Amino acid sequence: MADQYDPKFGLSPKAGIEGPARIKAIYLHPIKSCGPVEVDRALLTKTGFMYDRCFAFATETVNNDNPTASKLRFISQRTKPAMSRIKTELWLPHKYSNSHDPLVQSGGCVVVTFEDPDLPSWSNRVETFFHTWNPFALPQLSFIVPLHITAAQTGDIQAKLKTFGIHHRDAKGLDISGIPSIAAALPRLKKFLGISGDQSLTLFKCTPDTLSRTDKNLAPLKYIGSPALHGYTDQQPININSLSSVHAVSAHLPTENQPLNALRFRANIWITNSPAYEEETWKRYCILQKSGGTEPRASVAPAFSVVCRTSRCTIPNVNPETGTFDADNPPPQKKRGKPQPSTTLVQYRTVEMGNKAALGYLGMHCVPEDWSLKRAEEQEAGLYIEVGDEIEVLERGEHLYGSVSPTLSALIKAAAAKIGKPYLAEEIKYI
Repeated sequence: MADQYDPKFGLSPKAGIEGPARIKAIYLHPIKSCGPVEVDRALLTKTGFMYDRCFAFATETVNNDNPTASKLRFISQRTKPAMSRIKTELWLPHKYSNSHDPLVQSGGCVVVTFEDPDLPSWSNRVETFFHTWNPFALPQLSFIVPLHITAAQTGDIQAKLKTFGIHHRDAKGLDISGIPSIAAALPRLKKFLGISGDQSLTLFKCTPDTLSRTDKNLAPLKYIGSPALHGYTDQQPININSLSSVHAVSAHLPTENQPLNALRFRANIWITNSPAYEEETWKRYCILQKSGGTEPRASVAPAFSVVCRTSRCTIPNVNPETGTFDADNPPPQKKRGKPQPSTTLVQYRTVEMGNKAALGYLGMHCVPEDWSLKRAEEQEAGLYIEVGDEIEVLERGEHLYGSVSPTLSALIKAAAAKIGKPYLAEEIKYI
């Protein structure tokens, strides 16, 4: 994505193209709302890409008047924009790894790095300079998060499943804050994020037992096979976006806010060679193996159902490089400018009214279809997607966010439960 601003990627909505859309980049976000990891290939699972949004930070405010009222809630760039500057890296074992190494037994780890919030000493500055050759670079702190917690580790750190809030829903996860490397780093991370002393900071790990079933914008079971599941994503397993669409939005921004960094939108799959907003017409698509990669993978074209547009929140206003909210230049009589790109998205990308709270729409939510996952399993191979693969659109149609209202969905599910058919809600939607 280093060349994402190149005008050649900004195809207008009516542009003529040759050939199919292609995957330009793939991103994983191991810790929800922290920095992403760009990869050449990613393993597709029922719940999205392996290692995407498998951890989340949460805080708990202590209520001295009513301790039982205290509740853990996730934190994100909406309130802690500096989270965009928390860097993450994935380390995975290879064939020469020592099988007795605890990190190998944990399936690898996430390396988390952030700036030291404390005033650095001269020795720290000198050490940082020799590592970066940048006299202005600030000292960094790093800690390691195991990808999987072994039974022995669970007992050692007394890890327990706990409930915490993500938006409207209760999520669950394994509290791994007791792992020594994490426990040592959390106080400094709290200071970096500006979390007050009366709040705890907890790191949760999503487990197979704590996955969430999607409860709105439901994908048709006749295509996906079984209800959609996800970890700590907000709603759906996969998000896809187009560089052309970002370029089109960027062209509407005030000059001081151009160019628009696509990574503000935190998609998993970035595509090129597609006119702006063309992805909004897709209902189903598959990914054709065209990258020419040498690593083994299943000879299956992964298929997806496109569920709805992505209704945007305030996170795209966060500059991922500075960890601060952006705004345009205010007029002379004003002290503050309007938030960007949200103001522009509301003006030009309120293309439907499915979510009245949406700050515009950009990107599409997707759900993997079970048949392609099962076929890969039969081949005993991973269902990988790689940069350079091509998109084949299988079906087109209209989209409306939340086309089944929460009230109607709840009534249908209640009726379905009484007759012993829990998936009736998804089926009725597509009759």
